[in-house]
Amino acid sequence: MPTLLFASGVKNYIIIICLILYNIFHIICYIPHNMPYFASAIQNAIIPYHSLSSFLQKATFNYSDLLDILIVATLIFFLFELFKSTHSMPILFGILFLAILYGLSVFFQLRLTQTIFNALFGIFVIILVIVFQKELRRFFGLIGVIGLKQRNFSPQETVLQILVKTIGQLAEHRTGALFVFPGNENLERHLEGGFLLNGKISKSLILSLFDASSPGHDGAVVIEGDQVKRFAVHLPLAESGETARKYGTRHRAALGLSEKTDALIVVVSEEKGTITLAHNRKMTTVNSADELEKKLRKFFDKKFPQARIHSYAKSLLSYAPMAILSLTIASCLWLFITYSTSDIQRKFAVSIQFKNLAPDFVADDYNPEDIVVVLSGHESDFKPLDPQSLKASIDLSKTTTGWHTVLVKKENINHPSILSIASIEPEVIKVHIAKVQAELQVEQ
Repeated sequence: MPTLLFASGVKNYIIIICLILYNIFHIICYIPHNMPYFASAIQNAIIPYHSLSSFLQKATFNYSDLLDILIVATLIFFLFELFKSTHSMPILFGILFLAILYGLSVFFQLRLTQTIFNALFGIFVIILVIVFQKELRRFFGLIGVIGLKQRNFSPQETVLQILVKTIGQLAEHRTGALFVFPGNENLERHLEGGFLLNGKISKSLILSLFDASSPGHDGAVVIEGDQVKRFAVHLPLAESGETARKYGTRHRAALGLSEKTDALIVVVSEEKGTITLAHNRKMTTVNSADELEKKLRKFFDKKFPQARIHSYAKSLLSYAPMAILSLTIASCLWLFITYSTSDIQRKFAVSIQFKNLAPDFVADDYNPEDIVVVLSGHESDFKPLDPQSLKASIDLSKTTTGWHTVLVKKENINHPSILSIASIEPEVIKVHIAKVQAELQVEQ
């Protein structure tokens, strides 16, 4: 088993190295063809300041944008918590640094940096999938069972004392045991075998389940609230070769489940009589009953804070920094994607209306009756636009009777400020002004 795990790890690293070497060769061959562009990238580095300022002045923010940011922030928060529980946060922050660097290269139009990042993007995704395959599998598994997990709760005080004393007695008599305390994630897809019990926790029940004469004493018991939910359950073994050599089967099983879920597993060693906790890929040895009770309380207060209002408020405060960071990153992503998205153009037929015309004058004829206005902006900026609200308002305060040629300017078009006018066709219209009294005399 260790040999297979070692071979699998070497294979992954060989694949990564080969892909990196291939992309480095690709970059070296690609750069000479783009040298003229790299010099111009330095000259263009200051240009985005003005365009960003203009964008911020025109930008609108609606409820759909808020929902968009909150959804992305939630996904980022789950990713952070998952990587935090698997002790991979330094790697995640390294990825975040590279993402910020790429964003700056796009903002400042650094084409050399963009070329390198674009060439390495494909290999970078493959590296992420290989390095974080366990984390990604757990993340997608967690997303897939959202809403299906059971509502667990922490055991009562008397039950907690029974568990602590019974585990201590098992360790004292060197009776091997394995206890699983589920967290917020569903365990069903990771557990095999076992028997459904739903029995109320008692010292005699637990001792009988782990008695050497019991057929299920080598398996684990699943504790949910004040009940032994299942017993004689088989857990997935840890995949680490080092762990396989250092620990026995029970410890490997405990660590294996802690690698895939947020459950807390308590192991009683049959050889040494020690008590070990497995949680978030980490093994911790407990030296006393008081320390075991403290660890269990801390786990229950974090996973099931609804049991106590004080614990619930404390739990929310502990998540606040990560939630703020996730919201900040999601907002920056929204700003970056919204700003970097190319504008689109759409044509609209706009009707003409006249203003400030003298009371005894009337515009009895004008050509054309409508003009075509091309508006430019982001696709989302067009959603709230009502085409009927677009009007070309022409000032005729200084006109007299007869035909007049009037220039249609951008300021004559009533349109949302977030959209800009790309063109007006035609830019000149002809208007005939006549006196109202003169027209009445002719008709009489």
